[in-house]
Amino acid sequence: MLASLIIGFLKGLIGPITQAISDIKIQALKSQVEGFQNAVQADTELGKAFLNAQIETNKIKLAQQASPGMRRITIGAGTIVLIYFGAIVGDSIGHFGWNIAKLPPPWDGYAWIILQSFVVLTPAQPLISAAAAWLSRR
Repeated sequence: MLASLIIGFLKGLIGPITQAISDIKIQALKSQVEGFQNAVQADTELGKAFLNAQIETNKIKLAQQASPGMRRITIGAGTIVLIYFGAIVGDSIGHFGWNIAKLPPPWDGYAWIILQSFVVLTPAQPLISAAAAWLSRR
């Protein structure tokens, strides 16, 4: 009889303690699951934003490349600069005595930027695009 009283008392004492511990553990697990779900949702939204930005960038590139006015400007500016620098190189190699004057600022800087874009960046563009695509996949 005394043993049944002690067992009943211990069940009444231990039952709420074990229930409280299990509630704490369940709450911790629910918190971890909610955190994981929030992280997945944030990653999904970030991925969608990145893809939308790439789509918009490609639309802008396509519009620029398809524009006949832009092609004319590119060909015109590039041709003039290439002729100018070609004449300088030809004169310095062949000593023709053309005495080509240096362009005044800021046009000398602009000419150098245009030349770099045609001579350096344009041939390297496929390599740069491939490297960018490879890095974006990592």
